[in-house]
Amino acid sequence: MRVTHSLLHVEDLARLVEREYAIATPVRVTLLNRGFNDTYLVTDVEGGRRVLRVYNRAKYWIRSESDLRFELDLLEHLAAAGLGVIRPYQRAVGDRLGRLAAPEGERCFALLTHAPGRPLYEGTLTSGQWREFGSGIARMHLEMDTFRTSHDRYHLDERILVARPLASLARCAGSDRAAADLAELDRLGERLTDEIRRLRAIGGAAYGIIHADLHRGNTHVDGDGRFVTFDFDHCGFGLRAYDLVALYRGPESPAEERERWAAVLAGYQQVRPLSQGELAGFPVLAACRAMWDIGDWLAATDRNGDAWVTEAVLAKLLADVRKAQPDPTPRPG
Repeated sequence: MRVTHSLLHVEDLARLVEREYAIATPVRVTLLNRGFNDTYLVTDVEGGRRVLRVYNRAKYWIRSESDLRFELDLLEHLAAAGLGVIRPYQRAVGDRLGRLAAPEGERCFALLTHAPGRPLYEGTLTSGQWREFGSGIARMHLEMDTFRTSHDRYHLDERILVARPLASLARCAGSDRAAADLAELDRLGERLTDEIRRLRAIGGAAYGIIHADLHRGNTHVDGDGRFVTFDFDHCGFGLRAYDLVALYRGPESPAEERERWAAVLAGYQQVRPLSQGELAGFPVLAACRAMWDIGDWLAATDRNGDAWVTEAVLAKLLADVRKAQPDPTPRPG
């Protein structure tokens, strides 16, 4: 019987960590979550906490081990520059990336610093804190422009953001209503593709390395108001404005959410002003993110199934994509 994805025993992982890293032993390992990787909390004998990531195999955006090394090199670069991100640990042999034997084949792993505090979706941040968060994203983008590595990474282009999700959704046309919604999504996808190409043509600093999955669960804030961003698993080359769309809220959104978005955007522009073309493209990029998110999870159906793709999910996606009209409203810097 072949194995698609195994769950490794925490005691074996504890022994692995003790062998591979300079860490106070014994250590205890507990599973934090299963997703596109398996993530574990590592607690040493002195109470120090770290995070072990065991990478899954066969992810559509990871072509080789070089892509993983790109991510770890990027984290080291950003952390060394003083930005609030997690940092990879060196193994005893002097490498940040390791390999272990699993039933499905070899998997890679890395040990990372633990992000203290609570996720941004918990509690209430002040407008000033949201501005600081936006400024931090812009500082990260500027620092990413100075990053150099011998490794490469994928591009979040129209193929990844539109074509691939639509191709994955095609198998979900299980009813007349679903088929009709998918047909309209295909037509709207052509418009999204044109808009992405237009935005990419802006050039300059509008395109570069991005986190690519910067939702509020991937940053923690501690008791002193310091932000730490993690889960760079989807990082790659893309439109810088795309890193803001998980926080974007249009004019139909509740006032509190629009105020939060305004604070994040103002903070970002204090550090890196956006062009009018980038500002106008947020509704389009928000629709692309909705499309990408569905396609991203459909790429993991071998582990998570696809029963969650209901008619209601497709109808919600279609409603979100229909909003993808460029915003002509000028925004202050």
